[in-house]
Amino acid sequence: MSTLLIDIGNTRLKWAWCDDGQPPATAGTLPTPWQHAGAATHAAPAERAALLGTWQRLAGGRAPSVWIANVAGPTLAAEVDALLAEAFGTVALQWVRTTAAHGSLVNGYREPTQLGVDRWVGSIGAHRWLPGQTLLIVTAGTATTLDIVTATPDGARFEGGLILPGLQLMLGTLARNTAQLPELDVLDTGAGAARAVRALGADNTHDAIAAGCLAAQAGAIERTWRVLAERGPVSCLLSGGARVAVANALAMPCEMHDNLVLLGLHAMAMPA
Repeated sequence: MSTLLIDIGNTRLKWAWCDDGQPPATAGTLPTPWQHAGAATHAAPAERAALLGTWQRLAGGRAPSVWIANVAGPTLAAEVDALLAEAFGTVALQWVRTTAAHGSLVNGYREPTQLGVDRWVGSIGAHRWLPGQTLLIVTAGTATTLDIVTATPDGARFEGGLILPGLQLMLGTLARNTAQLPELDVLDTGAGAARAVRALGADNTHDAIAAGCLAAQAGAIERTWRVLAERGPVSCLLSGGARVAVANALAMPCEMHDNLVLLGLHAMAMPA
């Protein structure tokens, strides 16, 4: 049976389609173990409607099993539920919830169920393919989240992390709450802004805004990485829509991945 993985984020719905018989990925790397993937913004109904034809074509008349992580609330959940029913009729559907543990990964949150399901599932995906490592997992989306997974004698522990406004939120908030500063988006935080971060200054307002917001993102990541690195080796993993812009501003190594939440859903749907 084919499997449809869905990550309902704050801004977009991201999905991946896994067919039967796909070759397994190799532990020790961060794979993209699906053949088809895409995204649709919540504010664009036409994009979501187009998913119907795409999913039905991939299904070829056979309903897939569906695994979903949702942080966008019940209204979006109901809309996706209706979309799936229209596309496939009855499906084997798993709405993933945060739990106290998954396999050898223990949830160390004070109240485990209060941990966002996207952060939990992303950690499951990273740990599945990089077992035995201390991980700094960064998702640069609507919010930027920094999550820490440490190795233990019996497996691993999700230690907690940081949440800060995402790059686009920082840029937009600055413009909306000042009188004369322009509004930029993530695409404006290119090479010039990254150079300005490293040079600790920009010679124009456009790059100064972009570099300031990038420096705030990079500073939080680099400080957390340094503290972890004092204890031993640590790998930084970076995903999310603003990952390329943030990666360009970092002064430490990181590995990028398209979507760690989808990778975690894959690990849950297809355990080793």
